[in-house]
Amino acid sequence: MLKIEDRLRKIFSTVGVDCIVVMNRSPPVPSFFYITGLSGGLFEGCFAVAFRDRCVLLSAGLDRVKSDDIEVEIFGNNDDLKKKLQELTKECKKVGFDGMATSYSDYRKLRRWLRGKKLVDVGRHIMKCRFNKDDHEIEMIRKACRVVDRVFDEVVDDLRDGIREREMAITIETLIKEHGADDKAFDSIVAFGKNSAIPHHVPGNRRLRRGDIVLLDFGARYGGYISDITRSFVYGKADEKVKEMFEVVLKAQQIARDTIKEGVKLEEPHNRVVRYINGTRFRGKFIHSLGHTIGLEVHDGYRLGKGCKEIFSNGVAFTIEPGIYLKSIGGIRIEDDFVFLNGKAKRLTHAPRF
Repeated sequence: MLKIEDRLRKIFSTVGVDCIVVMNRSPPVPSFFYITGLSGGLFEGCFAVAFRDRCVLLSAGLDRVKSDDIEVEIFGNNDDLKKKLQELTKECKKVGFDGMATSYSDYRKLRRWLRGKKLVDVGRHIMKCRFNKDDHEIEMIRKACRVVDRVFDEVVDDLRDGIREREMAITIETLIKEHGADDKAFDSIVAFGKNSAIPHHVPGNRRLRRGDIVLLDFGARYGGYISDITRSFVYGKADEKVKEMFEVVLKAQQIARDTIKEGVKLEEPHNRVVRYINGTRFRGKFIHSLGHTIGLEVHDGYRLGKGCKEIFSNGVAFTIEPGIYLKSIGGIRIEDDFVFLNGKAKRLTHAPRF
């Protein structure tokens, strides 16, 4: 069950401000939705004003608010918004704002409207608070993962000779909504043949042929939270080299999972996987970070990569996605979503890995 007061308590426990003001823009600002607990609607141009014990939404009244955990005040125009914001913060000397998501022009506006108050950038602090997911967040991620599992089961049956990458991407994104998600989490990656050697390939008009590697990377958004899955396989019969690529990538994912324990740094499973793959004939062909945290954003603040000193602890949700990429053949990537609970990395996506 979502408890906004618990989030506010966590945020304010280690930051020295009297209140926090977050403006929501387009694209959506994650800290706005984290502080308010809102999941649906645009809320563009709205303000969240958070205190230690309550959160107030300043809204233009264009979105439906499905929450009993926050207070809502409707403003009529820009002058009315300014007046309400000044009234809410009149007793506050230090006001926090999200410097990671605030444009320079919006920052200047805050300085004018809150003249005389000290503005403190708490953006990275809020992101760090989002690092460990609460029970509600984990449940939303689980539901988003169930959607992509079901979509994968269906979409494999839609593969046929001559289908274009672009057509398959449209099919995936249609199925995501049909299976109950709010929306796709990001633009789906569909890559056939040698295109699969490009990790962030944009689906085009390449048609599917027998013997092609097929790489599908897609995600769903449910209740504001995302899933992210990748599956790679051969349409037809795989040759021995592709089979070996697949086996190495699958083992790499298991090595990473076995490495993850309480207190281990996020960089360590990446480093272990790099050492393993570099000990095979595919040395140097793993060319990106092992994974990333997930949540309100696809890349939710941190990566499982070299140099990341954050540690695994209860409630951290993340991907593990090793890959091998050969320009002459294509790429194999296997990506699953996990959450660290009770000392273990628990897998949340269960679509077949072949």
